[in-house]
Amino acid sequence: MSRKALVALIPASLAAALLLAGCANSSPTGTPSTTTEPSTSPTSTITAEPVDVTEAFREIAHASCDKANAEGVVESSWGGTQKAILVPDSMAYQDFSAVFVDENGVPALIWETDSFAACNASNTYSLAEEAGQEVDLGLTFNETDGTFQTTLDQGPDQDPFVATYSVSNGLIVQQHIDADWGETTVEVTYGIPSDDDILMLQLAVDTFLAENGQ
Repeated sequence: MSRKALVALIPASLAAALLLAGCANSSPTGTPSTTTEPSTSPTSTITAEPVDVTEAFREIAHASCDKANAEGVVESSWGGTQKAILVPDSMAYQDFSAVFVDENGVPALIWETDSFAACNASNTYSLAEEAGQEVDLGLTFNETDGTFQTTLDQGPDQDPFVATYSVSNGLIVQQHIDADWGETTVEVTYGIPSDDDILMLQLAVDTFLAENGQ
């Protein structure tokens, strides 16, 4: 991951908050509306509860983020109207690797991989491991559909922030978010982004550098 798209190093006590709150407002342009978006979960390849749910999800999280960093990933949400795009290091543009495209097609740089469903859980585990601590994500496994769910208690005045991960072939392929501001489903597609998506990254970088006199 390029240095300008690396996850920030923070105390492990804040890792869980970054995992979920970062997803809730990953868009630099603000929080989406409260419209609930219909979705269909992909068929999970996990058919029975793992012996160790936490370790199983940890391995899935790390494998997903490793693949996203190595091969690139495109994550679409709000019915495909918004995208988060990550290119591999070898395709970084001016040392930048990630961009968010809003519903109006306006790109803005992404500074941390916490914004990606493929990486937010992995980053949280990594930060905790570096600090020699464990992070309680409120993790559960649903044997009916093979999904993993994390729950963050946001305090007495807010509903819990719930993220449900669908997994296929050992990788996160979908994240459904349920929060105070509404619900959305993030579809995760690994591989080199399209030429149009790469152009969005280049446009965001050129705009940022021009605005900052670089």
